[in-house]
Amino acid sequence: MKKLILISSVIAASFLGMETQAATLDTSCNGVYKKWNTNSVTYRASSVGFPAGNDYRTALGHVITQFNKNPSKIRFSMLYDDTSIGMNNGQNEVWWSSSISAPAVAYTWSSCSWFFGWSNNITESDIVFKNTVNYTPGVEYGIRARADTLTPYGGSSRPFKTTALHEFGHGAGLGHENGRYSIMGQDWDHIHRNYVYALAYMGEDANYGLRQLYGNNAGNIQDVGLVHWKYSGASGAYSSHIRTKLYNTSGVELPYTTVNGERRYNVNKGQQVRMELTYENNGESGQAPTIYYYVSTNNFISTADRLIASTSFSLQPEGSVYTSTRTVTIPSDLNSGQNYFLGGLLDPNNTIAEVEESNNATYIPIRVN
Repeated sequence: MKKLILISSVIAASFLGMETQAATLDTSCNGVYKKWNTNSVTYRASSVGFPAGNDYRTALGHVITQFNKNPSKIRFSMLYDDTSIGMNNGQNEVWWSSSISAPAVAYTWSSCSWFFGWSNNITESDIVFKNTVNYTPGVEYGIRARADTLTPYGGSSRPFKTTALHEFGHGAGLGHENGRYSIMGQDWDHIHRNYVYALAYMGEDANYGLRQLYGNNAGNIQDVGLVHWKYSGASGAYSSHIRTKLYNTSGVELPYTTVNGERRYNVNKGQQVRMELTYENNGESGQAPTIYYYVSTNNFISTADRLIASTSFSLQPEGSVYTSTRTVTIPSDLNSGQNYFLGGLLDPNNTIAEVEESNNATYIPIRVN
């Protein structure tokens, strides 16, 4: 039986700037998805770019940890101190370079072959970061970053971890996404924040794509999340994201002042407002979590804050990503002229066993007139 083999090289870039199918997948091989033919893939990090004791080496380890929280079977591992890097050399490697034009690039090689059926197997993946980009490794709070240093929150640095997750998504076979809020779109503001902590994560859209490629993980991996970012449209092959908003009951955005890169909305005592947030099911099965809504004197939303509303609804892990508004009433006894924060908290009683518990709450700043 004749065996036909086609070798292709694909370049996937993550740009700073700026398919309706969830987590776009490469089907250029007669409609067969490009993927690894194994569920365990090892990368090797450059000894020059990621030396022992370096924060970017620590950050790279955090990225692998976050990627491996995905609910599919694919898992990555990282070896360090690689002294001989290069493209198309039979090894999956990670390094820095000044010769690429984008902030980061993932190169993948795949074999499209037919032998009693078509297969489209990734044979090598290399990830390169541009060493002149103003990245920050974001290891100030363990796996979480200091938010005010990051461009999404008025800082000057691009979060390394969101970009790296985007590129490792390509390394697993995911393409760019421009139809919904996704790490495979505009990655630097696909991010979770509660208090001073910012967390890079794969998200519902990419996790759904990985489940399509590799199937559900046998470990029953579950995670729900709540963010104050949302999809705002397509920018070429990439999804664009903006902050969720606060509206009056007619759906008109409330007046606001920008403070440290964030919109702080002006509200009145006793006013009904519509709080917009994005709800994600990053796991492998449907959930119906309780959601509590709070008013807080700070931007760390927790069960210690003042509860003002609650509800529950079904979240399915279908890659669609659910952005919705909830009407809440601003308490009449708040102090005029004081800053507060409206917040939401998914699964407040921890009834869902999650692989990531720190992404369940977020906030929108307000100031009482």
